[in-house]
Amino acid sequence: MPEPTQKTAGGSRTEVTTQTVKTGVQVKWQQDGKTEKTVSQTEHTKRTVIVDNKVTHQEVFSAVSGDSKAKVGLKEVGKRKENNVIPPPPGEDDDESSSISTPPPDEHSRSTERKDSGQPDDADKRDNSQRSTLFIEKPSGGTVGVGGDIKFVAKVEAKDLLRKPVVKWLKGKWMDLASKAGKHLQLKDTFDRINKTFTFEMQIIKAKENYAGNYRCEVTYKDKFDSCSFDLEVIAAPEASQAFDIRSAFKRREVKPEEGPEIDVWEILKNASPNEYEKIAFQYGITDLRGMLKRLKRMRREEKKSAAFSKILDPAYQIDKGGRVRFVVELADPTVELKWYKNGQEIRPSAKYIFEHKGNQRILFINNCTLADDAAYQVCAGDEKCTTELFVREPPVLVTKELENISTYCGERVEMECEVSDEEANVKWFKNGVEITNEPRSRYRLKVDGKKHILIIDEADRGDSATYSVMTTGGQSAAQLQVDLRPLKILQPLTDLTVNLGKEIHLKCEISEYVPGRWYRNGQLIHGSDRVKLFHKGRNHRLVIANSLVEDGGDYVFVPDLYLINIPANVHVIDPPKIHFDSLNYPDNTVVVVAGTKLRLEVPVTGEPAPKIIWSRGDKWITELSGRIRAETYLDHGLLVIDSAEKDDTGTYRIMVKNEAGEAVAHIKIKVVDIPDAPLAPDVTEVGEDWCTMKWEPPLYDGGCPILGYFIERKKKQSSRWMRLNFELCKETNFEPKKMIEGVAYEVRVFAVNSIGISKPSMPSKPFVPLAVTSAPTMLTVDGVTDNSVTMKWRPPDHIGAAGLDGYIIEYCFEGGGNEKQEKPEFTDQELDLLVDCVSKNGPSICGALSAKTTKAEKSNIWADIQAKVNAKGGNNRSIADLKKGWNALKKQTKNKLKHSKKESNVEKAVLPEPKKDLSALEKRVEEMLQLQDLAGTPDIEDDLQEDITGGTADKPKLTDEELNTLVNNIAKLGPQLFGAQTSPADKDKMWADIQKQLNALGGKKRSIEEIKRAWNNLKKQTKKKIEHNENQKLLESKGQKAKLIEITPIEKRVQVMLQNKEIFSEDFQEDPDKAEEWIVANSDLIDKTRFTMTGLPTGSKIFVRVKSINAAGNSEARVHPNPILVKEVIVPPKIRLPRHLKQTYIRKVGEVVNLVIPFQGRPRPKVSWKKNGSHVDKTQISIRNSECDTILFIRKAERSHSGKYDLKVKVENLQDKASIYIQIVERPGPPESVVIEEVWGENVALEWKPPTDNGNAAITGYTIQKADKKTMEWFTVLEHYHRTSATISDLVIGNEYYFRVFSENMCGLSETATKTPNSALIEKEGKPYKRPEYTDFDFTEAPQFTHTLVNTVAIAGYNATLNCSVRGNPKPKITWMKNKVVLMNDPRYRMFSNQSVCTLEIRKPSPYDGGTYTCRAVNDLGEAEVDCKLEVKGGVTFFRLLMQGVPLSVIDSYMRELDASKQERA
Repeated sequence: MPEPTQKTAGGSRTEVTTQTVKTGVQVKWQQDGKTEKTVSQTEHTKRTVIVDNKVTHQEVFSAVSGDSKAKVGLKEVGKRKENNVIPPPPGEDDDESSSISTPPPDEHSRSTERKDSGQPDDADKRDNSQRSTLFIEKPSGGTVGVGGDIKFVAKVEAKDLLRKPVVKWLKGKWMDLASKAGKHLQLKDTFDRINKTFTFEMQIIKAKENYAGNYRCEVTYKDKFDSCSFDLEVIAAPEASQAFDIRSAFKRREVKPEEGPEIDVWEILKNASPNEYEKIAFQYGITDLRGMLKRLKRMRREEKKSAAFSKILDPAYQIDKGGRVRFVVELADPTVELKWYKNGQEIRPSAKYIFEHKGNQRILFINNCTLADDAAYQVCAGDEKCTTELFVREPPVLVTKELENISTYCGERVEMECEVSDEEANVKWFKNGVEITNEPRSRYRLKVDGKKHILIIDEADRGDSATYSVMTTGGQSAAQLQVDLRPLKILQPLTDLTVNLGKEIHLKCEISEYVPGRWYRNGQLIHGSDRVKLFHKGRNHRLVIANSLVEDGGDYVFVPDLYLINIPANVHVIDPPKIHFDSLNYPDNTVVVVAGTKLRLEVPVTGEPAPKIIWSRGDKWITELSGRIRAETYLDHGLLVIDSAEKDDTGTYRIMVKNEAGEAVAHIKIKVVDIPDAPLAPDVTEVGEDWCTMKWEPPLYDGGCPILGYFIERKKKQSSRWMRLNFELCKETNFEPKKMIEGVAYEVRVFAVNSIGISKPSMPSKPFVPLAVTSAPTMLTVDGVTDNSVTMKWRPPDHIGAAGLDGYIIEYCFEGGGNEKQEKPEFTDQELDLLVDCVSKNGPSICGALSAKTTKAEKSNIWADIQAKVNAKGGNNRSIADLKKGWNALKKQTKNKLKHSKKESNVEKAVLPEPKKDLSALEKRVEEMLQLQDLAGTPDIEDDLQEDITGGTADKPKLTDEELNTLVNNIAKLGPQLFGAQTSPADKDKMWADIQKQLNALGGKKRSIEEIKRAWNNLKKQTKKKIEHNENQKLLESKGQKAKLIEITPIEKRVQVMLQNKEIFSEDFQEDPDKAEEWIVANSDLIDKTRFTMTGLPTGSKIFVRVKSINAAGNSEARVHPNPILVKEVIVPPKIRLPRHLKQTYIRKVGEVVNLVIPFQGRPRPKVSWKKNGSHVDKTQISIRNSECDTILFIRKAERSHSGKYDLKVKVENLQDKASIYIQIVERPGPPESVVIEEVWGENVALEWKPPTDNGNAAITGYTIQKADKKTMEWFTVLEHYHRTSATISDLVIGNEYYFRVFSENMCGLSETATKTPNSALIEKEGKPYKRPEYTDFDFTEAPQFTHTLVNTVAIAGYNATLNCSVRGNPKPKITWMKNKVVLMNDPRYRMFSNQSVCTLEIRKPSPYDGGTYTCRAVNDLGEAEVDCKLEVKGGVTFFRLLMQGVPLSVIDSYMRELDASKQERA
C-alpha cells in the first residue's frame, strides 16, 4: 500500500510506491479521480509512479487494481528557486564565505531522485552487491524549525563484530560531515556493553534553512556494508520565508546574538596556540580533530583577491544527458595562457570540447553530455586556478512495446520481443523474478537490434514455461510462455517371448516422438550393464539381455519420458535342474559336523519349473518322516537335517533332482567329529628354582581331527584352584612351567585341543616341589700360597633360594698331564668294599632299569656321594674318575675270570664248574651287578663311565667331512683376524658365532662353539703329528733307510697350508678346567666357612681350583679360578704405599685422634717396626696394629709430646722398605709479652710488644689489638691478623682515656688470654691543657626492694600455677622462695627462675596440699626484703566438672566456700 500522505517541495519529482499480492497484476494510477499518464516502474510485486509535474498545494493519487483501490496524498511544504550554487553545509557559519558549496535542497533532491530513477550510482551498486543488515535502528527523517535542535540516532549490533565499525555521515552524495563538526554540528558514538550495541548520534544545533536536504548514514565493517538515507526539513517563519534570498547567505553580515553573547570557537582557535587545540575542542564539543585542523588551516589562509581572474566559475553546474553545457571565466589579463582540466587530465580541443574567446572571457562548451562527463573541472591561469563540478542527469528509459504471451510445443524455437525508448538503454530480462544473464553456456540468448530487445530459446522444453519480464529504468513489461508436449503414438508395440536359459532376450518398440524412456522388469527400473544393453535411436527403443538367466523372466514395461503411456511385454525363461553343491565351498564334497550338534545341510538347486528333490543313503531313502535323519524340500534348495549328530552318521549321502527338462545327481560325504579324549597323566622329569620340565603322551582318540595343541594347568597341592599356564597352544608334548614359588608342592594337568574344542583334563601329575640349587659362589681368589698348600677364599652365592645353603665343596685338578699329577696309591680292600657296596645300592639308577630315565645330573650326584664316602674312609682324596676307573677295573677283572672259566669247561667237555669258587667276595657282588645289567637290557654302564672319564659327548657325533670342510674354509678366510692380537675378544666371539651358525645350518647337530674349537684343535694337532712323522721318515729315507709315510687327507693338506701363518700355528685353545680329566675333592665334609686351605700339594705343581655350593636341590655351578695356581711360595719384595697426605707434615690439634693407616705389600708376611726420632715407640702412649697388608698407628688423644719424626720399616727376609712420617701436634699460642704504650700524640697512640714465649708448636700468624674506654671498659677490636709487633692506633676520641690489649694468633686460633697495657693513654686536646674537674663517683649500691609484690592466687588442681614479683638491688640480690616459712629446695614440683629482675615460681600440677603462704626473700650485702602471698588450690572432681560445665568462677568460689563451711559444721 502507498503511504497515506507524503510531503514534497514544490516543483520537485516524487515517487509513490505500492505493492500487490501477486505478480503480473495490472495497476492503473489516477490523479484526483482521473487516469493520468505517468512514468511507472514495476519490480516483481512493487509498482512505482514518478510524478514529475509541479504539485500545487495538495493533490490525491490513487492505485486501482481490479476491485482494490489505494489512495495517497501529496502536499507542498515550501518552494525554492533553482540555482546552480550550493549553500554552505551545516558545519559553516552564516557570516563566513566558503570556497566549497552545495546545491539547494530542492535541486539536490531532484538530482538524487534522478540518480535513483536512472542509472544507480556507486554507493547504490555497493548496496546491491555487499548489502548486509548491520543497522538494528536506522535514522529517520525529521522536521525542525529554524533555530531548533534535532538529533539523528543509528544503532549497530556488535555481537559478531571484533572491533568498532566505521560510520560516515554524508549530506547529499559526496559531502562528509565529519570535517564540518563544530558549533552547529556534533557527532557522538557510545557502546553499550550489556546489550552489545554501538550507538552513533548526529546532532544539529540551531538549524538554519540551508541545512535542509537529503542525508545518508553509511556503516562499514570488513566486507559488510549498510547504508540508510533520511531527509531533514527545516521550516522557516512566514515572514522569513517571504524575504529569503539565497545569495544573502554568501555576503558578510553581522550576526546578532539571540540569547547573550555568542562565542565563536573558530576565532578562539585562530588566536590560540596549537598546544591548546585539544583542550578547546574538548571544551566546546568538537570530536573530529582532523577536520577541525583542516578547516582551521583553510581559514588561516589570507583571502587575497585573484590577480588572474576577474570572474571565476560557479561552484557547480547541472545539465541533462545529451545537452550542452557552457563554462565561462573572465581574465584580468587577456594575455595569460589558460588551461582546462577534467579530473586532473588536460582537455584538448575536439568536436566535443569547443573553446571560445570573447574579449577577456574564456568559454568552454561540452557537447552531447554523457554520464562520463559528470566530473570535476578546473581552469588554470598561471599559478592561479578555479574549480567547479558538473552534474549530468539521465532521463528514464520507457518500454514502448510490451511483451506478448506465447504458447508452443517442446523443441520449438521461441523468441520474445519488446521495444524501448532509447537504443542505448540498459535492459534486464527476468524469469519468474530471477534475472537472466547472457552467458556462453546459458540456453537463453539475448539479442539487441536498435531499440528492439529479443530473448531467444532455441529448443524449448516444459521447464521453460514461466513468466518472463523485461525491466528498464523507467518501465517494465511481462508475458507468459507456455510449452506443452506433442501427442504420442505407438508405431510398434513390444511382443511376448519364451527363451531358453543362456539365450539372448531382445525387446523392441517404436513411438512417434523423439523422446527417451525407461525400461522396467516386474516394476523395478532396469539399468544398463555389460550384460544388459539399452538402445535408443530416433523413435526406436531396444532392450538386449545377453546370456539370459532365470531371474530375467517376468513382465517388462517401456515408459516414454514425459508421457503417461506404458508398453508391456512378458518374457518366460526355462532351465533344466542343477545341483549347486560347489557353491557351498565344502572341500572334497565333505561336510564336517560336531558330534551332538544339529546339522542343517542346505543344497541349492535350480531348474524351471521347480524340480523334485530326493535324498538317500545307500539303499535307504530319506523322507520327511524318517525320524532323527530327515529331508525337507523347498523351491530353491533341498535340506538334510540330522538331529544330535552321532559318530555312526558318518558316510556318503546321495541327492537327486528331477523336473521335465531332466535330472541331476550328487554325492555328499558327512563326517562327524568330536573333542579328543583326555591325555594320560603328565610326568615331571626335572625341577628347578621356579620351574619344572614335564612331558606326556598324546590322547588315544583325537576326535576325528588332528590335535592342534595342548593347554597346561597347575595348582598348589593344598589348593583346589587350577591356573592356566599357556594362552597359546603348546604344539609339543613337553612343557616348562615357570614362575612357581620355591618350596611349595604343585600338581600339573594337560588338556588336548583340536579344531572342535578342548578335551577333559588329564589326571594330575604326582606332586613335586620346585627347589633350585644356589648360584655359584662369587669372588673366588687366592688367599695364600705355600710350598705345599693353597688357601682360597670366596664370597657366598648371590642367590641361595628356599632350599638354603648346606655348605661348600672345594675341588682341584692338576694342569697338564699325568706327569704333574700326584701319584695316588691303589685302592685298599676297605675302599673297594665300600665302592662296591655303594654301587650295588644305586645300581638301578646307574645301570639298571632306571638308568635310561636317570639324568646326568642325578648320576653325578650319586657318584659325588660315593666319592665323599670313599674319601672319608680312605683319606686319599680320590676323584670321581678314579672311582669309575677302579670300578671298571674290578668289573673287567670279574668278566675275564668268568670268561676263562667258561672256556675251560668247554674244552674239557665236562660239567660246568661253579665260577663263584674262583671269585672273591667283591667279585661275586660285581657278578650280581652284571646279572642285573643283563636282565634290565640297558646300555652298559661302562659307556657312561668312559664318557665321564674321557670327557667325550656320547649324544653328539664327531664332525662330518662336510662340516670340517666348512670349518676350514671359514678359518682360512678369517684366520688373521680370528687369531690376531689386534682383534678384540668380542669380535672373535662374533666370528665364532657366525661359523657356528653355518655348521649348524649345514649339519643340524647344534654344535657348540667349544665343540667346534676342540674339533679344530684336534684337526690341527693331528695334521702337525702327521707332518712331523713324514719329515722324520724323509730324513731316514735320505740316509738310505726304509721310510713309512702317512697319507695326508685333502683337508689336512689345506690345514698344512694354513699353518704357515704364525698366528694360526701358535694359537691353541686352552682346555676348560671344568672338562679336566680328574677333579679331586679337597674337603671330605661340607664346610660352612668361605675360606679353605688345601694341604699336601706337591711343590711346583699347577692346579685349577673350583668351589661348589651345596643344598637340598643339589650342587650349584662351579666357580672356577680362571688361572692355574702355582703351588710354590713366591717372595714378593716389600713395598710401602704411603698415602699422599702423609708425604707432608701431618698436623693435628691437641686432643684430637690420630689414626694413620699405611698399606704395604710383601710375601711372605712382612715384619713391621716403628721408631720415633730414632728410638722405639712407647706403646703405652701410641698403639700399633699390624696385619698382612697394612699397619695402623693410633693415638687416642694427641699431645704436643707426640710431635716428631716416625720411621716405618717393612722387612721380608733380607729385603726391606722404609718410610718417614712427620707428625706435628699444635695448640693455641700464649699471650704476647709486655705490651707498652710508647707514645701518645694527637688522636694517635703507638704500641709495642714482644712475641709470646709459647707459640703453640706453630708459627705465629698475626695479632689482634683491642681498645677499651676507661669509663665503660668495653673492649672493641681495632686490628685483626696484624703481623708486626708494633702498631699505631688512630682516630681516638679526644678527652677519653684508653686501655689496650693484644692477642696472639696461630693456625689454631687466638690465644686464650691477652696482654693488657699497664697504663692508660689519655687523648688530650692540643693547645692549652685541659684540667679535668674531679668528681666523686656516684654510689649505685642499693638494698633489695620489691617493685611488684606477690598477689594472692587461686589455682585449679591439676593445672600449673605461677607466682610472679619483681625486685631491684645492687649488687644483684639472691632470691629464696619459702612455703610456710620453709625454704623450697630440691623439689621437682617447684621451678624457680629469674629474668630481668622478674622472679617467678612455677608450681607444677598443684594439689590442695600445695595451698599455703609463699614468701620470696631477696638478700644482698646491704640488706634483705621479703614479700608473701596466699595460694589456694581448689580442685577435685566437683570443681572441675563445674568449670567444664561453664559455671563462672565467682559462683564456683561461693559454692566451694559454702561447702567448706558445711564440712566444718559437721566436724
